[in-house]
Amino acid sequence: MRWINDNIGFFINKKPNISYRDFEDYNNLLMLNRIRIISIAVISMAPFFLYFDLLIIRDGVDKIFKLTIISIHLTGVFLSIIYLIFYKKIVAKSSSNRYNLISMIPKIYIFLYVFVGALSSINSQRFTGNIYAYIVMILVAAVALTIKPTYMFFALGINHIIFLIGISILNNDKYVLIAKQINSTSVFVIALLLSFSFYKFGMNDFVNKKMLQESEENFKRLFHINPFPVFITKVKDGNIIGASEKACSFMGLNEEDLHNFNVNDVYVRKENRVSLIKELEAKSSAYNRIVEYKIKGENRWVLGNYELIDYQGEKCILTGVMDITEIRKVEEELSKHASTDMLTGILNRRMGLKIIQELIDESKTIYREFVLCFLDINGLKNVNDTYGHGEGDNYIRTFCNIIKREIQQNDMFFRMGGDEFILIFMNKTVSEVETLWEKLLQSFSRINELSSKPYSITASHGLFHFQSGMEFDLEQIIGHADKQMYKEKLLYKEKNR
Repeated sequence: MRWINDNIGFFINKKPNISYRDFEDYNNLLMLNRIRIISIAVISMAPFFLYFDLLIIRDGVDKIFKLTIISIHLTGVFLSIIYLIFYKKIVAKSSSNRYNLISMIPKIYIFLYVFVGALSSINSQRFTGNIYAYIVMILVAAVALTIKPTYMFFALGINHIIFLIGISILNNDKYVLIAKQINSTSVFVIALLLSFSFYKFGMNDFVNKKMLQESEENFKRLFHINPFPVFITKVKDGNIIGASEKACSFMGLNEEDLHNFNVNDVYVRKENRVSLIKELEAKSSAYNRIVEYKIKGENRWVLGNYELIDYQGEKCILTGVMDITEIRKVEEELSKHASTDMLTGILNRRMGLKIIQELIDESKTIYREFVLCFLDINGLKNVNDTYGHGEGDNYIRTFCNIIKREIQQNDMFFRMGGDEFILIFMNKTVSEVETLWEKLLQSFSRINELSSKPYSITASHGLFHFQSGMEFDLEQIIGHADKQMYKEKLLYKEKNR
C-alpha cells in the first residue's frame, strides 16, 4: 500500500531511528495482547457454549450441524487455554526469531478467527439460516485485530470466498442467497476499510508517540547537561516539579527538598513573579530578566530566561538562570565611581546635574518645587597655598561631613567641582532653607571653636526657588543662585580684608 510507505517514509525521513519494523513489532505485541483478551472472553463463554450444545443434543437437530458447532466450541476453548498458558513465554521471547514468531501468531490467529466465523455461519445454513457469526467476527477482526493491510486483505478475502461458496451450496432459495451474498460482501468491504483505517491510525499514533518520547528524552538530556541552573515550576502555585543538578546545587536542594520547594519563596520582591507571569501569558517567553533571589539565606542576583510550556499536563514555566551577583557588585561599584565624588563621597557633578535636569523635565507634567542652594567654600585657595593640598582636602571633607549630618534624606548634595557645591531641598520654602543655613553656620562655628586648625570653616551661599511653570533651564537656575552666592562672597571678602 502506497500510503503506508508515504506515511512511514515521511516520519522516517524526519526521525531516522523510527522504522517500519519498529511499528510492526509494537503492533504485533499489541495484537498478541488483544488475542489474550479475546481468549479470556472465549473461555468465559464456555458455560454458554456447553448449555447451547446440550440443547441441540437434546433436541436432535441436524447431525452435521451438531457435530460442527460442538467441534468449533471445543476447539475454540481448547486453543484459548493453550494460548493463555504460553502467552508470557511468547511475548518475553528475546531470541533472533522473536520478530518472526510474534508476527506469525497474529496472522494465523486472524485467519482462523475469521474462518471460524465463516464456518459457523455456513453451518447455520443447516439450522437457522443466519450469517450473524460471520458478520460479527469479521467486524471484530477488522477493528480489534489490525495487522498489515496486505495480509488482512488476503485473510479476509480467502475467508470471504470460502464463505460465499459455502452458503451457495447450502442455500436453495436464489433470492435469499443473493441477499446474503450482497449483505456479507458489503460488510466485507466495510471491514477492509475499517481495518486499513485503524491500521493507519495505529501507525500514526505509534510514530507520534515515538517522536514525543524522543523529544522528551532529548529535552531531559539538554535539561541536565545545561551548564546553567534550569528548573520547571507550576504556574498556578509555583511548586517545582523538576530541576537539573546545577539548579539543585545552586539552590542548595536535594531530591527530597524538591517536593517541598516553592519558587515564590526565593523571590525577594514577590511582584517580580506576578509581572513575569503576566508577561508570559502575553508573549509565552521572557528573556534577560534581572531578578533578585534569596538563595541559601543570602540575596543573589540572577539573569533569567523563561518559557511558558505544557509539561505533565499542566501549564509550567521553564526557567534558566545565571548567577550574576558578582557582576552586579562590579556594576554597582562602577556606577558608584561614575556618580560619586571620590574625595568627599557625595554625588559628583555629572550625576547631580542629571538629577536636577530630571526634576525640571518632570515639572512640565507634575508639580515640582525645590530650592537650589549654591555653596562656595571660603578661603580654600589660601589653605591650599599656605598648608598644602592635603590640608585643603581635609577642609573639603570636614565641610561636607558637617552638611551631610544636618540635611535630610530626601535632600540632595553634590560637588560641582573644586570649592563649589550644590544643595537641593525638596518641597521647602526659601525661609526654611535660610533657617537650615543658620544651623549650618552654627555647626561651622562649633567646629572652628573646638578645632586647632589655623583657619576657619566657612562658606558663602546663594538660593533660587524653583516651581513648576517657571520657564528656566538648568543653566539659568544655577546661574541665578551663583549670582546670589557671589554677592555674599564679596561681603565676606570685604569683611575679612
